[in-house]
Formats: sequence, structure tokens, C-alpha cells
Amino acid sequence: MSPLRRLGLIAAVIGTVVLMSLTANAATATWTVMPDDQSATADGLSAVSCPSVSFCLALGSNGPEPESFQWNGSSWALSARIGQEDESNLNGISCMSATYCLAVGWNFYHGSTAAAWLWNGSSWSNLTAYNPATKWNSLNAVKCVSASYCEAVGSYSKYEGFGQHALAEVWNGSTWTGQPVNGAKGPVPGVLDAVACASASRCEAVGGGLAAGWNGTKWSPQKLPAVNGAQLHGVSCYRTGCTAVGTSSTGTGGIATLAETWNGARWALQSPVGSGNVTGAVNTIWSAVHCGSASNCTVVGEWDSASNNYTLAETWNGSKWVEDTTPSPGSGGHHLTALSCTPGTQVCTAVGWTGGTGPILAERN
Repeated sequence: MSPLRRLGLIAAVIGTVVLMSLTANAATATWTVMPDDQSATADGLSAVSCPSVSFCLALGSNGPEPESFQWNGSSWALSARIGQEDESNLNGISCMSATYCLAVGWNFYHGSTAAAWLWNGSSWSNLTAYNPATKWNSLNAVKCVSASYCEAVGSYSKYEGFGQHALAEVWNGSTWTGQPVNGAKGPVPGVLDAVACASASRCEAVGGGLAAGWNGTKWSPQKLPAVNGAQLHGVSCYRTGCTAVGTSSTGTGGIATLAETWNGARWALQSPVGSGNVTGAVNTIWSAVHCGSASNCTVVGEWDSASNNYTLAETWNGSKWVEDTTPSPGSGGHHLTALSCTPGTQVCTAVGWTGGTGPILAERN
């Protein structure tokens, strides 16, 4: 009996809702390169947010100039200018709609300060971000729960880039306010690279070997499982918890995959370290994650052979990681750096770079 016929029989017995859940959890995806027009060229894309299937904004750069790119449902094109040439670095974006997006990064021109920009549907405006130090501040990621509540994270240093500490701040729709990330001995050392929020009173942020949680009142550092060379790069939250992904050391000089879960009380390994490694790869790197639930996640990144690197996407079905099919166009190196899955759909968009200025790299499952 064919798999489709078996699924049909199951649906007749236990209902369409359960069938949809099974297929969503079990299926892996085939990704395709999204079309773009001739204006969409970049050295690489660092962030993307897709509030609908027909609209995405992505951030990147073309030489010294920071740029934003817009997906209109049929192709990518260069969008309105953002940031200042030679000076702005664009790291994270979160869109509530096609007319409301918040982007974050840092601006060397203004003394290495944390920076933020607001998209109104046609243009970007510069916002004054919170900076705990006079220099060496950076925002790396942002997540909006609503137009009046967005959390951004990054790092700051009072010692010319050395001795970095975790930075968190909140946007209320009109101003940024700092939120201390303190432990028993004061400000928590480290850099936060990703943030996810299930609500305005429940957020998780990760970076390197650091995790911190927001309970609506304060940020607190959290203990992570002991993993050799752990580096967390992405996090996604859902109703029952959060999943963070990144890399670990193989012990033989290579890089292996790492996934950990937060259940509201503690972090634990989601699966054995390296369980998402590509067979025969020297390195397997996870950069970003989206989870609909604890048993349905998508990650993107790259895998490396001895001579080149290639795009990577994998699906967690509740028991194992399964590699998706992703294209690696051209002959250069490839890496998927950021991921956005449109709410209420199974549609995910990933962006990254292909090694050198050329057509932007954007793929969709």
C-alpha cells in the first residue's frame, strides 16, 4: 500500500487535523532559489523577516554600502536605502507587517553605537537606540511581539571592544529602554546573538555559550548543558518552550551541530551533539532555527567538504534531524545565515551568501 493511501486511511479514522500534524512533522522539504531582478546584488544577506508569503525584507551589504532588499511575491529587488555607507552594519530584522519592520545593528560613524531603523512601507528612518557605553555597543538581533513591543539584544564594552557584556533593550513604539542583564556578580559577560519571544513576558536570548531569559520584569542568565566548544547562534520559542541551535567541537578539529531545548525551567540537549551532521562533512554548521513546536523545527546553515562549502537545511520531526534538499548556485562557497517562516504557514525563507558580490542568495521551501 502506498504512503499516500495509508495517510488517507488514517485521516478517515482519526480526522484531518491529526493528519495535518503528522505530515507537517514528518515531511522534509525541497528548497528552491527565489528569483530576483538585476538590482538585487550583494556580498551577502545577514537577516530576513517575512510577515507574509508575498512580502519579505532582507538586510545585507554591497561593498561598503548597507542595503535592504524586498520580496514582492514574485521577485527580490533592491529596496530603499538604509544606514550610512562605510559606517553601518545591519544584523537583525523583525517585521509585523509590510508597513512595519524594525532593523538593528551598529554604527561606527557615531562612535560604534548600537543602531536601529524603522520601516514604514516605503522608507527607513533612523532611531536612537539605547547605548550603555559611550562606544563599542552593538545590537545583533531583534524580535517584535507587536508594534509597541520589540526586544533587541547584543553586547557592549567599556574597554574599546574588550570585555564584552550582554546587552538587552526594549522598543515601546517610540523609545528604546535598556534592560540590565545581570548575574550574581553584576553585568553578565558575553555576547547575545539571537532572541525569540513567545510573548512580552517570555523571551529567550542566546549567543556563544550564554543563554538568558526575560520574565516580563528582568533578564537572568541561565545554565546550559556542558558541551565542548558550544556556540549558540539561533533560538526559536513556541507555546511550551524554546529551541536553540548552533555548533560544538568534534574533538578532532571539526565543527558539529548542537541543539538544546528550554522547557521553562532548564536547558537540556534536544538530541545527541552532532546528530544533524552531514555524512562525510568536515564541518556542519547551524546558524538559525524556526520551530512550530518542540517536535517540528527547521534549521539552516552550511556544511563543508575539504574544498568547498554548501547550503544546508534540516528538519526535526520529533525524533531525528533529516536533511532537506537545498541548492548551492554557482561555484563559490555558500552559507545560509538567516531564516524566517511566515506565521500560520509551512513556508520558510532563508538568506545568506555565495562568496563574492553577485545575485543575492535567497531560498524558499
